Amino acid sequence: MVNDDLVSVVIPVYNSEKYLEACLNSILNQTYENIEIIAVDDGSTDSSLEILKQFSSKVRIFSQENNGLASSLNLGINKVRGRWLKWFSPDDIMYPYTIETLVCEAKKHSDNTILYSNWNIMDNTGDTLREFQESNYNGLSVFQYNLRLLDGQQINVNTTLIPTHLLEECKIRELDDPVAIDYDFFLHSALLYGTKFHLISRPLIKYRIHTGQLSHKNISKTLDYVQEIKKEILSQLGGSIKKKYANELRLYQKTKQTKRKTMELGMKLISSTPSWVSDRILTFYLNKIRQTR
Repeated sequence: MVNDDLVSVVIPVYNSEKYLEACLNSILNQTYENIEIIAVDDGSTDSSLEILKQFSSKVRIFSQENNGLASSLNLGINKVRGRWLKWFSPDDIMYPYTIETLVCEAKKHSDNTILYSNWNIMDNTGDTLREFQESNYNGLSVFQYNLRLLDGQQINVNTTLIPTHLLEECKIRELDDPVAIDYDFFLHSALLYGTKFHLISRPLIKYRIHTGQLSHKNISKTLDYVQEIKKEILSQLGGSIKKKYANELRLYQKTKQTKRKTMELGMKLISSTPSWVSDRILTFYLNKIRQTR
């Protein structure tokens, strides 16, 4: 039975010993008390599982052999008992008011709405580099919002609050590129299941960016893979709406600024640079691309 006020925080963990304790403490220190924490260790070879066991009185811990991000997420999702899911990375940190803010806003919207927020970017030492402000599309129609999602609007999944009933129909898929899993879920939810999205225009998490992150290891490959996901999802739409999205997307993309195209090229170039490329340069491109969505 779903607990109407419970938020289920699911943390997929793989070799996360460096930041895991800080992440867990930030969740345990929330002002919103009706929370369950579900951590799934995906066959870590470092001390992640031992760290989790230190929190066993407050965290529901599950372990599996290394099967990848989608597998560990789905294991955790299958264990949730709450009305809402908060999918969260063991690299990141919540502010004390994060979940309370999300829940208060969620109760103002329909139960097919995914909330997300702005976020602060921190480096591997925990120092804040800058705030990232998402483009505010709250005033757009569902169709116009979905166009921007198709164009590549990237919602930071770590900021989100997702009604758990949405996951009964729209599943987390196992993909060849695990970095695209969240975008795939959002796009499926929006175009095939009528899910809405609403931005909270304040930073609710500290997102850690470092060159060892899975999401930054092969950016060019991921950008190409995302194009295939879009084609696949569009192919599942009915003829008239599929044609409308395709035509409107082409028109929308013609209006892109030259600066944005340059930044997207820069991101691809970064993925081919040596591993010593600085986190600040990577952050710069992430900011500039997303701000021109």
